[in-house]
Amino acid sequence: MTPRALSFGVLLALATELAAASDATVPQGLATFNRQCIACHQSGGKGLVGLAPALAGTLANLLAMEDGRRYVTQVLIHGLSGRIVSQGQVFVGAMPTQLPMSDDELAGVANYLAQDLNGAAQPLFSGADFVQARAAVTTHKQLRELRERLPR
Repeated sequence: MTPRALSFGVLLALATELAAASDATVPQGLATFNRQCIACHQSGGKGLVGLAPALAGTLANLLAMEDGRRYVTQVLIHGLSGRIVSQGQVFVGAMPTQLPMSDDELAGVANYLAQDLNGAAQPLFSGADFVQARAAVTTHKQLRELRERLPR
């Protein structure tokens, strides 16, 4: 093996090891958010004008209410489509269901949204919340109506 090939091999091994180490230090909810949600909601949940509303700093009031937390679990499980208004911006689109994710993964993402992006002092969601959400039959129209009833 040439010195150049050896150097490349060592660098590749180090890069792989560093990537694995950094994944291990990323909290599960953030890692899942980065894998499933970041394309639309962007890094840090800042949203993307015309595509997806910001999640950072916008959900604290909603998450303080039981119906608000139920809304979040239902949207993650069932998705959401149609017109919504967030921070004065109108969004017309569709968020896909996250049904393939496990209940614990969904709770991790929801707690990342609650704690890291919206300042909740403690976890607000558990896997059991998503077991309940899966059992509920909820339409996108019902979710939009629930959203409109919730104080902001």
